Amino acid sequence: MKFIALFVALIVSGNLFAQMKRLDRSEDSNYSDVIGANFTPSTAVNQLEMWQAETFDPVTIERELAWAEQIGMNSMRVYLHHVAWQQDPPGFKKRLEKFLEIANRHRMHIILVFFDDCWQDTYQAGKQPKPVPSVHNSRWLKDPGGLIDREPLLMDTLQRYVTDVMTSFGKDKRILLWDLYNEPGHFGRGDASWPLLKNVVRWAREAKASQPLTIGVYNPKLVVFNKFQIENSDVITFHNYQDSADLRRALDTLVRFGKPVICTEYMKRTNNSTFQTCLPVLKRFGAGAVNWGLVAGKTQTNYPQGNRGGEQEPALWYHDVFRKDGTPFDSDELRAIKNFNVTDWQDGPYVFYKNDKRDVQIIENRSALIFSGDVFPVSIDDNKPEFYVKLRDRLTIEPSVFPEPEMLLAISDIEGEFTKLRDLLIANGVINKDYKWIFGKGHLVFCGDLFDRGQQVNQCLWLLYSLEEQAKARGGYVHVILGNHDLMNLSGDLRYVHPAYANTSQALGIDSKKLFGKDTELGRWLRTKNVTEKIGKRLFVHGGFSPVINAMQMPLSVMNDSCRKYYGIDPSAVPLKTRPLVKSEGPLWYRGYFLPPYSRPQSIDSTLNLYNCVQIVAGHTIRENNIALYHAGKVVGIDVDWHQRQPEGLLIHGEKLYRVSLSGKKEKIKNIRL
Repeated sequence: MKFIALFVALIVSGNLFAQMKRLDRSEDSNYSDVIGANFTPSTAVNQLEMWQAETFDPVTIERELAWAEQIGMNSMRVYLHHVAWQQDPPGFKKRLEKFLEIANRHRMHIILVFFDDCWQDTYQAGKQPKPVPSVHNSRWLKDPGGLIDREPLLMDTLQRYVTDVMTSFGKDKRILLWDLYNEPGHFGRGDASWPLLKNVVRWAREAKASQPLTIGVYNPKLVVFNKFQIENSDVITFHNYQDSADLRRALDTLVRFGKPVICTEYMKRTNNSTFQTCLPVLKRFGAGAVNWGLVAGKTQTNYPQGNRGGEQEPALWYHDVFRKDGTPFDSDELRAIKNFNVTDWQDGPYVFYKNDKRDVQIIENRSALIFSGDVFPVSIDDNKPEFYVKLRDRLTIEPSVFPEPEMLLAISDIEGEFTKLRDLLIANGVINKDYKWIFGKGHLVFCGDLFDRGQQVNQCLWLLYSLEEQAKARGGYVHVILGNHDLMNLSGDLRYVHPAYANTSQALGIDSKKLFGKDTELGRWLRTKNVTEKIGKRLFVHGGFSPVINAMQMPLSVMNDSCRKYYGIDPSAVPLKTRPLVKSEGPLWYRGYFLPPYSRPQSIDSTLNLYNCVQIVAGHTIRENNIALYHAGKVVGIDVDWHQRQPEGLLIHGEKLYRVSLSGKKEKIKNIRL
């Protein structure tokens, strides 16, 4: 969803900012903490089956909301249907009361949805048809759909329905929001949705409920609809099933309207919209998160759209979190959900120096514990040490040039994904399960970006810190080359830091910018590192060498020393003469090997000739085919998305180059033409 276009269109169409009012929220309404799912019990094929007296299923609702509570969810978005109310208004409200009672028992706040323009246009009270095997949402119902076109008097019924429900529950604190109309104009309704949309806003305002109102935006092309929906929403809600980059663009647009924001539909694994990739983005923007859906049941939304019936269950589910027996589709997803609102937080150790005295603190359950000595545990969660780290007596500046090793594994852009890093190193014989070096005289190379986005940055840093000494003792080596995100953190640019690190700063009582300062052990260690190194006949770098850098003709040691002077300094404060080294044309940021305007062959040859190399290995820029060869094999791209994909590395053994993964198998890398 290209929300930049939406934003511009809304502003042009009528000074929307001047018309908006900020919502006065109660103390109990913290929308940035909303984490939940769209909920239909697995025994219901649609909204009617959920709410009709004969099929209302409190036992299943209780069980499945308990699963949601266990993984840290606190909110559910739930669809109503006017037919269930129309049959028996008092009975419908009793069932709604029962549902809210169960939800409250499991600490769930509820978003109630009145109308919907999606899926089946015909419906009737009574027993609902069975789902079509393997068909996504095969029996989901519009409400009211085309029936209101054929029966205009239905509008009066709908007014009584909305008014009755909202006046009965309008001061109920268990209800977080009233979502008045899901995706108006969708599934061919178009402008036919306008009368009901305008009426439901009026009815809802007249009901004078204490809870906020919303109408979620979902399609940037529906400019007039979107303008009306945002203007008439106390809390902006939106739907986005695209990848995290698109989600970030949408949020960047929507937060500018000055209202609370909740994404009330996301998480479509086949589009790389996942918990692991989307939740950090939503948290960073202070937006709530409600995915589709919770338990794979009769709605069959774990199957993809487009099925015709009878297909096998997909290996990669479309939506949903749990199977009907309560086992998760992917247990790794549960950690991302649990961590959205972190209550227990393990981090550290953080080693500070002041007046020749050392202060070591470890964060456990968001509290700082003071340690003494020089050997400390490093944990991920549950306070269980993963490994121990011993502080060094001294740190030294790294060389810039190294001889050819017998074997080398290079990776980049791990961005705080400790678990995946550990598993990749174990799978490819670099360390064993006890975090001991078993790679012999091999070299392990990191081409930048240890920092940002992930929640386990500190653990990654300490692992590399500890492996350096182990590798040297066995004739091997660990190379840590810095990337742009590493320098951003050293200089206090924390825009991509995971929100959970605020817990560390709070526990330690210091500004986040000081966590890796010059008076810390890891800060000192990082300041010994280079921005590029020559290992054997290859040049390793995070970004690359632009023509501007080539023209400077700096020896590698001079380039590294020149950059090192300005670690921790805002790039704008770097002298003009050396500023290109830390800007977009410099080795930390340059993308010309992989994105247009592409590096010319003569520029790449100039770099190779200047440093007497045959190949450049670079990260920083994700390409679909990475890990791969580019520019007639002169450049190797090794950046893969560690958040959305399985990790991979480049293994160099003699003259042969392989792509390796968590399977531990070796695959020859491909030569890609740009």
